[in-house]
Amino acid sequence: MSPTGLSGAVRVGFLGAGHIATYHSKSIRRAANDLNFEVVRAGVHDTDRGRAERFAAASGHNVMDTVEDVLASCDAVYICTWTSEHRPLVEAAVRAGTSVFCEKPLATTLADAVAITDLLESTSTVNQVGLVLRHSPAYLMARHLIHAEAAGRVMSVVFRDDQFIPTQGHYASTWRSDASKAGAGTLLEHSIHDVDMLHALIGPIRAVSARRSNFHGHSGIEDVVATTFAFATDDGSASPQGVLTSVWHDNLARPSLRRVEVFCERRFVSIDGDDWFGPVSWTDSDGTTSSIEGAELVAATRHLVDGDPNPDAAFLRAVHDGVPAHPDASVALEAHRVVDAMYRSARRDGANVIVGAPNVTVRTVTAEDVKPLRLDVLRRGMTNRTIDFDGDDDPTTVHLAAFDDAGGIVGVSTWMRRDCVDRPGQAAVQLRGMATARHLQGSGIGAELLAAGAEWARDNGVRVVWANARDAALDFYVRHGFDVVGEGFVEEVTSLPHHRVIRQLT
Repeated sequence: MSPTGLSGAVRVGFLGAGHIATYHSKSIRRAANDLNFEVVRAGVHDTDRGRAERFAAASGHNVMDTVEDVLASCDAVYICTWTSEHRPLVEAAVRAGTSVFCEKPLATTLADAVAITDLLESTSTVNQVGLVLRHSPAYLMARHLIHAEAAGRVMSVVFRDDQFIPTQGHYASTWRSDASKAGAGTLLEHSIHDVDMLHALIGPIRAVSARRSNFHGHSGIEDVVATTFAFATDDGSASPQGVLTSVWHDNLARPSLRRVEVFCERRFVSIDGDDWFGPVSWTDSDGTTSSIEGAELVAATRHLVDGDPNPDAAFLRAVHDGVPAHPDASVALEAHRVVDAMYRSARRDGANVIVGAPNVTVRTVTAEDVKPLRLDVLRRGMTNRTIDFDGDDDPTTVHLAAFDDAGGIVGVSTWMRRDCVDRPGQAAVQLRGMATARHLQGSGIGAELLAAGAEWARDNGVRVVWANARDAALDFYVRHGFDVVGEGFVEEVTSLPHHRVIRQLT
């Protein structure tokens, strides 16, 4: 349980003593003069004792042999280790009754991020996450400009984030090339900041479509991600659209840089250069152009900060006063949900994924298993309720179902060995009975089924997939590599217009 307020000094410990720990230690030193209580440097522990000793010599902390020793020495602990260690260390801190500052990202997986958040909230532990751009004068000013009445509605945002891969240079974080420790690459490790700032600047992201590449060859560590996304709207009005590009390159002469461009109906706002000090520039429809940066920007946004402008001062004050800190794990979790959706989309070559839609597992089932969803989705509102297909029980037919985390079937498809008139002589399958639960349509489940079916087809020597597709679904098939062929026709059972679609497997 967190303290309900400390009468005297706040004792601060560190778990991890690398680059980011040094950043926070220096930030605490800058903040000390603005706090009305003493900050006492307590224990520090790192798996590399030499690194802990160098950190202690520079900061005034005491090197300790174990995590438990550090937690016993402090009221608040900074968790600055590689990401895979965050969950067990947060759990240890909560058991010790210690307030927690956890570096971003919260965890390597969404499930662990949820578990961390649930634990911190259920125990009322004072906690803050290292999404420090929430305190940035540049982003605070941009948000102020974007939401001013004169700007009109937000229409679009273009966000570019580039950095040399942090396994080198002054970061020297070799663990970031190890997916077992980092979880993933530039999106999770770096651009979770960007997703959080998109939430802060504009609002929650509703849907994403992402693709990724790996140039450096570190397994599981992507270094390029390109994403398009749509923001949620409360009233069903036009949804702002956006693009995010995140790159880890090898140009050490180029510092970590972000470029943000926001297009409103009557105002254009940009952030360029430094994440903290700008400049922030804007142009209005009357031709007025303005820019602000540096000390002037800091002064102009001071009233926009809720509490201390220094994020470390804000955390320590919350610990001292026994009040909630910000941004906390619940804020970080929303960014994790979006990042998880982006990775799910990238695994399916850019399929549209609704943020928060269930993660699904696709596996083979029986014909009887797929029929209830066929009936509900494909025959809804029809007089003809036929759901039995000729070939359902053939030994070469495969039925696939997508299961959500609760074990429910939320998507189905059937793959039958059938020759394709447009590809004579080629091994082919006909895709039939494609259906996604109505409340989850558009969430990427159809793409998961297509990918699983295509993988099965390739493994069995099939090179052509074809289907008689409803005209209402043609865009879906075209987005996933199918070509529309031949003349349209009205299908007998449904009385709906159809076209034949074909996908050549490679």
